[in-house]
Amino acid sequence: MKNFTILVTDHIAEEGLRILAADSDIEFDVKAGIKNDELKTIIGNYDAIITRSGTTITADLIENPGRLKIIGRAGVGVDNIDIETASKKGLIVLNAPTGNTLAATELTLGIMLAAARKIPLANDSLKKGKWDRKKFLGIELYNKTLGIIGLGRIGSNVAIRAKSFGMKVIAYDPYIKKSKADSLGVTLYDSLDELLGEVDVVTFHTPLTSKTKNMITSEKISLMKDNVIFVNCARGGIVNEDDLYEALRSGKVFAAGVDVFVEEPPESNRLLELENAFATPHIGANTMEGQEAVSVIIAEQVLNALHGRPYQHAVNIPFMKSQLPEHLQLYFNLAEKMGKLAAQTTRGRPEKIAIVMVGKNFEEDLCERKFDVPFSYQPFTIAGIKGFLEVSLKESVTHINAPYFAKDRNIIVEEAKTDQFDKFNDLIIFTLKTDIEEISIAGTVFPDKFGRIVLLDRFHLDVIPEGTFLHFRIFDRPGIIGKVGTILGNHGINIAGFSVSRQVSGEEVAFVSVDDPIGEKVLREILAIDGMIEAKEISL
Repeated sequence: MKNFTILVTDHIAEEGLRILAADSDIEFDVKAGIKNDELKTIIGNYDAIITRSGTTITADLIENPGRLKIIGRAGVGVDNIDIETASKKGLIVLNAPTGNTLAATELTLGIMLAAARKIPLANDSLKKGKWDRKKFLGIELYNKTLGIIGLGRIGSNVAIRAKSFGMKVIAYDPYIKKSKADSLGVTLYDSLDELLGEVDVVTFHTPLTSKTKNMITSEKISLMKDNVIFVNCARGGIVNEDDLYEALRSGKVFAAGVDVFVEEPPESNRLLELENAFATPHIGANTMEGQEAVSVIIAEQVLNALHGRPYQHAVNIPFMKSQLPEHLQLYFNLAEKMGKLAAQTTRGRPEKIAIVMVGKNFEEDLCERKFDVPFSYQPFTIAGIKGFLEVSLKESVTHINAPYFAKDRNIIVEEAKTDQFDKFNDLIIFTLKTDIEEISIAGTVFPDKFGRIVLLDRFHLDVIPEGTFLHFRIFDRPGIIGKVGTILGNHGINIAGFSVSRQVSGEEVAFVSVDDPIGEKVLREILAIDGMIEAKEISL
């Protein structure tokens, strides 16, 4: 009798199925295209389910999971899976994020060449019986400067291959250490504006976050040289489509290669009307080898998880948080928010994250010997790392993979315990060291079960880390705080709470909780106040 059964609900490459078939403990059924009504009646009979994008794993579907332990997604995106419900039900959700790296890399280079040499237009013209060579005057990539925004897996692979074209490669990624860029022979810029002023070709390899949405608008395009080539195979929305359209139409931008759109499929998208916009229907991962790779990865990882072996690419953390006592779950949530706060308040490239756990609450060892996860950090350390990286990586970082992302970026992670700190008996301290500065944030949970930020470096605070904040630092002068309130009021932004701390040095820091987004325009007005040192919008 087989020990485990697996249900495959979408077509995956045969290589993955052969791996399942070779395991003597596994029996699997392939029911590609199964409807959710039928799936709901049988899903609890299986130990694992493997899907692609054709199956939507809703909360209702896994309300009574039965034997189900694992949900495997043969691909990167997991937006078709209710991660929160799966975690609450103790289900491990796995994906295959590395399988399509080379596929996306090569599409980027292909679109870059197509845009530079107008290959699709020339192909269409010739097939229509025309021989119009002069019309297809292109641009050589040799000796051109390529700007890569986002130097992760795909961005790094693009850099390696672009150098073989004889291109000078520069990059902007505030979360990558310079040592990694140096190892790739890439010059890392601290300023996006400076990079944009240098490039002949620019390509994007970042997730879509609040920081990267509309990262490139007409204002940024105006900083660039004429006849630049745009390539976006990452996410729709990083480049403002209307502004790119105008730049292409006016001739400011020579050409654009686009694989992703804000709305997919794109309906009435003006970019598709332009001869110098070359588009593909989100096919970055669509190669035979890429599909084979994700099939193999997900099959292997599902088997590892079922057999109790170390596994990678889990996108949730079903055991660590749910098995913590309630009061420690509150600290877990607080540590994650502290990581997010550190990411939004510091300058420079991260070099080290240190977590110190203060008090008797943290005496018990809660690492891998209690939880079946392939790393040995305490849960609060993992929560802090995940919160910090999530600001830049958004959906691609999880509690499971956060330590690996930190290691890949050469970020040192340290953790320690102590009995007491300052006036607090129970505390978590998150310290971030960058190449420019070091910041420490401390938080504790009060009897009302609300986590609070109580220290920011030497400043004592009382901030519940939820929602949107205006964070600013000022010289201690009369009237500055009043002016801030007036500016917010003039823009219809309601203040929900206020925490301010003063030091003998003559500086004050404040966190103003607001009900609405602040935006760059309002921040510029606030920064113009005499005595204002810095001001930032913080989202927690």
